Amino acid sequence: MNAPRPPNRTRGATLIEVLVSILLMSFALLGIAGLMGATIRYQLGIESRSVVTLLFNDLTSRLRTNLAQLADFDASAYLYSATWASQQATITAPASNCGPTATTTCTGTARAAYDLWESRSTTRRALPQGSLQLSGNTTNGFVVTYLWLDKDYTDPAIVTTANPSGLRTSATCTTSGTQTQRQTCCPIAANVASTPGVRCLNLTFIP
Repeated sequence: MNAPRPPNRTRGATLIEVLVSILLMSFALLGIAGLMGATIRYQLGIESRSVVTLLFNDLTSRLRTNLAQLADFDASAYLYSATWASQQATITAPASNCGPTATTTCTGTARAAYDLWESRSTTRRALPQGSLQLSGNTTNGFVVTYLWLDKDYTDPAIVTTANPSGLRTSATCTTSGTQTQRQTCCPIAANVASTPGVRCLNLTFIP
């Protein structure tokens, strides 16, 4: 005759244990989702900077082929400092065609106007609402500033009714800024202090 089996003392997980497990898993998933969002924003930032590098290389190549127009200390034909808002208007083509299909020889000044037009047009196509500014001189070097609207330039801590996306406002350049701050600040002439989401990148060029 077989001995009676001992009572089964194995018990399943209680409802509280299941809920705690789900809660812990939710925290883990939220952390992963946040990390993925930050990674995507970082990748978008890197992509924009890569585009800016290509635009900068093209512009500096144009400047080097027309150095005579950079010689004037305070009035180089390449200086350009229109505000962000005004640059959103249609970009008017220059009077002279100095491109590969030109049928006449362009003066240095006409070539500078054409280069600025083509660089601004290319920047507009390559970056969201892309704009540029060019300042400086041959003694201290030139600074090319690229501006664009970055919808991922956000901060949840500044979300308001007027700014539901939490778009950040870029810092305005000052003489007391650190080297890192001077790379990403926006020039005073750009007048973007009241336009959240605009980002700037300053690159130095010495002829």
